[in-house]
Amino acid sequence: MTSTELKGFILTRHWRDAPAGTEIEYWLATDAGPVKVVLTSQTSVAFVATQHRAAVEVHLAAMPGVEVRELELKTFHQEPVIGVYAKHFRQLGRLARALQAQGIPLLEADVRPHDRYLMERFITAGVLVEGGRADRAAIVDCKLKPAPEFRPVLKVVSLDIETSQEEKLYSIALDGTQERVVFMLGEPPSGAGGAMDFSLIYCPTRKAMLEKLNDWFERNDPDVIIGWNVIQFDLRVLQKTANECGAQLLPGRERRPIEWRTHPGKQGYLFAPMPGRVIIDGIDALKAAVWSFPSFSLETVSQTLLG
Repeated sequence: MTSTELKGFILTRHWRDAPAGTEIEYWLATDAGPVKVVLTSQTSVAFVATQHRAAVEVHLAAMPGVEVRELELKTFHQEPVIGVYAKHFRQLGRLARALQAQGIPLLEADVRPHDRYLMERFITAGVLVEGGRADRAAIVDCKLKPAPEFRPVLKVVSLDIETSQEEKLYSIALDGTQERVVFMLGEPPSGAGGAMDFSLIYCPTRKAMLEKLNDWFERNDPDVIIGWNVIQFDLRVLQKTANECGAQLLPGRERRPIEWRTHPGKQGYLFAPMPGRVIIDGIDALKAAVWSFPSFSLETVSQTLLG
């Protein structure tokens, strides 16, 4: 299948500043398997009221690769704006902080490059990939267009671990794919066990368990990881165990690690971006799906629903 005929469903997105400009990376699920798309030398943009142009240009002398352009756009208050175009996305952050000290807002400076690229093209999840060049397993510098009707069959795995009260790892279970397995710490018991519909693999050390887990992810290559409290507990404990025993936790595609981030306003809450794989936490998914009625009593809700 050529890239001009390729339809995909966006799983993950990422950006980074490179010497030639900002790079955007998307992982897609396609009918032909996972595909990585890389867009190089992307320019980032923000906006500022035209009346503040002189103040902005004062800062640009120390920011090579940043320029302003006239635009036929206005704010919601009908104020004309100019565009601030930057070679690197982080330059916009630095400029926004400098202008904030002067009471000048740099509009949309917080919109990340991979989100802006999709927004400007009205892409939600389904995409049509056109052109580009092949670079090993990636398609580079192609064009993406919306294909909202495309829905691939996703490979889903359920992850669960067992630990002691002190969060010492005992086992890792993976279910939902053809290779159903439990990695168990310890030596196999003497005598033959009963028939099981999954593989039970004993590992002499926790480091060996994590190495087998990395191999399992590379071999089975799921698109989605699900679990109950899978980010704040299961993956966190796996990462903690890896750090303690000098192992690597590499569940992402291309054997890449989790790109851990902390919540800026919620102490102890973690985000676990994983290249090429979506993580769905059952607790967060359930919260998002619940419809609450904070200003109604249960009696009022019942009368409303039952007439």
